[in-house]
Amino acid sequence: MRDVDVGSFVTSRAGHDYGRHYVIIRTDGEYLYLVDGDIRKLGNPKRKNTKHVNLLAVHDDTLSEKIKSMTVNNEDIKRTIKMLRDKNY
Repeated sequence: MRDVDVGSFVTSRAGHDYGRHYVIIRTDGEYLYLVDGDIRKLGNPKRKNTKHVNLLAVHDDTLSEKIKSMTVNNEDIKRTIKMLRDKNY
């Protein structure tokens, strides 16, 4: 898998959430902490193994900076994921 970074987008490829889009908010070794702003909110991120996700070739620098500075909210994440889906990623 390519280098994963905070603010990158992934799609789940295993589990009950197969096909769901997420944003990476934290990495911990081989695990990623993912949120979608809807079911998985910032207060309860999904912990998922890196081999169970597909890293998309999309990265939002503005969202990444908001996550790193802890100023992001669930609405920001939902909005960016919706824009991502509208572009058919």
